[in-house]
Amino acid sequence: MKRKAVGLLNRIQFIDLAQAVTISRLLRKEWLRKYLHRAVDGGKFPSYRHFRGAIASIYGVTRGLDLSPPVDRESLEKHIRIACNGVDEDINVDAALTLFDLVRPQNYLAYDHPPRNLPLGLKRTAAIGLELYLVKDQSPIFQFPFPRRERLDDHTITILLSIIHHAYSTDDFEEARVELADLSCDFETSAGRRDKLPRVRCPRIVQLHRDNLISMDDLAPEIQNVHDLLLELGDEPEPT
Repeated sequence: MKRKAVGLLNRIQFIDLAQAVTISRLLRKEWLRKYLHRAVDGGKFPSYRHFRGAIASIYGVTRGLDLSPPVDRESLEKHIRIACNGVDEDINVDAALTLFDLVRPQNYLAYDHPPRNLPLGLKRTAAIGLELYLVKDQSPIFQFPFPRRERLDDHTITILLSIIHHAYSTDDFEEARVELADLSCDFETSAGRRDKLPRVRCPRIVQLHRDNLISMDDLAPEIQNVHDLLLELGDEPEPT
């Protein structure tokens, strides 16, 4: 169990980490226990790997002497379907086309950017997975595409974008704004969040305002607590 807990810690999804930080310390251990047991039991986490692999093409990243035009919608769908080869195909295609329809009308300029990771402990990091930046009206933007159908609550979004800000809005990009390209589904009421997800995505772009930024002094202890709890859970017996 310890080995599996450490393995999960080494590859925890950045979004899941942000959600774990949102959970109160009183309830966090049980939330992480369920998360860990799902992984140990071989539960399949749907993968958006091929969607993530196409993000640079969707935004039309400019690369040196490459003068080829940005990928069109039809070619994008064909590429994703071939890459998925039937595995999680529908969710990857749906997310990719939704992002395409959301961002292409914005006429962003897009450029490669070295990925930044979030330190979790000795030789352990959580990959944020953001490998480009945008420019619009001469202003740099770090925009994180969120492909899942479940809509995050506002506090989780603030935590997620705050972490991205601290990792990316540094040095020459100190004034860059941070956004979420949210591809999730909406709900008519807050009570409906527990009901079955609607079938239609309701994409939007959410910007982190500086007044809402959570400091790393506040985030770091909570991230460390997630790290420590996962290691504690590794000492528990495997579920039967």
